[in-house]
Amino acid sequence: MKTSYIAIGYACNQKCRFCPCSKEEAAWPVVSKDDLERTVHEILKDRQTGQIVISGGEPTLYPYLGDLLHKITSRGIQATVLSNSERFSDEAFTEQILSMTIPDHLNIITTLHSQERQEHEWVNQTEGSFERTIRGLKNLRKNGVHVTVKHCITCLNYKDLKKFYESMNRLFDEQVDIQMCSIDYCGLTEEDRSSQMVVFPKLAPYFEEMFDACLADREKGNQRHLYCINMPLCSADPFYWDFFARKPDGYASYASPEDSGTLRLVHETEKNTGTFADECKKCKVETICAGTYRTAFAYFGDRIVEHYPGD
Repeated sequence: MKTSYIAIGYACNQKCRFCPCSKEEAAWPVVSKDDLERTVHEILKDRQTGQIVISGGEPTLYPYLGDLLHKITSRGIQATVLSNSERFSDEAFTEQILSMTIPDHLNIITTLHSQERQEHEWVNQTEGSFERTIRGLKNLRKNGVHVTVKHCITCLNYKDLKKFYESMNRLFDEQVDIQMCSIDYCGLTEEDRSSQMVVFPKLAPYFEEMFDACLADREKGNQRHLYCINMPLCSADPFYWDFFARKPDGYASYASPEDSGTLRLVHETEKNTGTFADECKKCKVETICAGTYRTAFAYFGDRIVEHYPGD
């Protein structure tokens, strides 16, 4: 199954401190419905495409999101929407969107920056967003939509990984996945980059504490899927590597807005993650390691990773 990606606009109702989208991009004209339909039509010419990731900005602000989801899911294609889920706290909005799609082919991935309201809202600088997002996710689950809670790991929150996992366990049923992810540093000031930077091998004791809690829950019958993306394998002992996604394929197609209000579509693109450091080249598992964002290596170099020497 191939994956394609569409960023449908950069406007957002939050102001995350490490958002890779600029204020200028957020003000670009809205992509027309016709242009979007042409783009999706071109993507679906590849009959091996099984999933389309829909991103922004915030996709729920896009006026034709329901039409887009209908076009994708009615073809039996999986639509994965990267949303903060605030607008899904409105039951009428949720019902409207879901009436235009097939819930079995819909997945919503939503970032929670912390298990604590104050810390989450400090990152996204949007008062009341924590409760709206939680309510939105629960509305989606009530309507049978698959939900993934994403946690973007920085040096400000990595020591609380177990607390975050346990909090999500209490908040959501076990069919809700938990995804751990590093961050892309593009667009951040030098000061902000330094304040968020993580050195991945230093994460190991905190990751392993969280993984042990998950393994203990599984022994009790809990089937929650916990996994890491864009995280190098040097973030934990090899015993825990089954929790880590391996080196990803590129996108079959990638569409993104331009300042003219049109979508630019390219085919067969590489992802902006990988093992780009000299330290990675020494690693015995470099061929399977997902690495992390190219910008992390560009700004911080070899010091954020550590090669695995093997047996």
